Amino acid sequence: MKQGATAPYLCLADNDKKYVIKRQRAGFDGCIKEWLFGKLGLCFGLPIPNVELVYVDDSLLEYNNDYQFEIGEGIAFGSEHVPDLQEVNYQQLNGLPQSKLQDLYVFDYWIRNGDRNLSELGGNPNLFYKHSNIDLVVLDHNLAIDHQFQLDNHQKFHVSSQFWPAQIDYDLLHNYEERMKVAMTKWDKLAADIPDDWKEGVADFDGFMEQIKLILNEYQSKQFWEGLK
Repeated sequence: MKQGATAPYLCLADNDKKYVIKRQRAGFDGCIKEWLFGKLGLCFGLPIPNVELVYVDDSLLEYNNDYQFEIGEGIAFGSEHVPDLQEVNYQQLNGLPQSKLQDLYVFDYWIRNGDRNLSELGGNPNLFYKHSNIDLVVLDHNLAIDHQFQLDNHQKFHVSSQFWPAQIDYDLLHNYEERMKVAMTKWDKLAADIPDDWKEGVADFDGFMEQIKLILNEYQSKQFWEGLK
């Protein structure tokens, strides 16, 4: 949380659960992407913490200028806090579940997320594990739908790229296609739940959402799957 350029804050909610929240500093377009891809990723089968829409009351911010600037009163994106997390390093990758790493490779390709890179020289994997049991935890999707996303870079630098098989069988790709299809059945509900102040904070919100949906629906084309072969 201290590293986050989007000013994430750890908060206790009135349901007695802790959430890492983002709002104004993250940008409302970033909050929308966190919300959409957090929920779609969960449906896809990724180990993403539960995400919620969390209301931040002005009384919590009243005496702190940073809170007012970085959070602000209203609905925030909330990711349920997972304690005991450590960021994955390159040397640990071979000991992690390869099926989950492959899932992550495909999901980030689908949503055009170039912000999950790792090599021997370092990187920014946005991939964590619980120190107590090595369970993977996937975080951060605010930079997805990257207009500069390049397949070559994804194939070379993505945290999971070395675990994507050189020979792909039809059943594997068909499985991913079905998972994307199921995830997209949630789209209308997720879009309808986006808070009004987030919508107002994005120039041409309808166009923004239509662009995201068009990109996600590319999984229905043959060309999309060529990028995974």
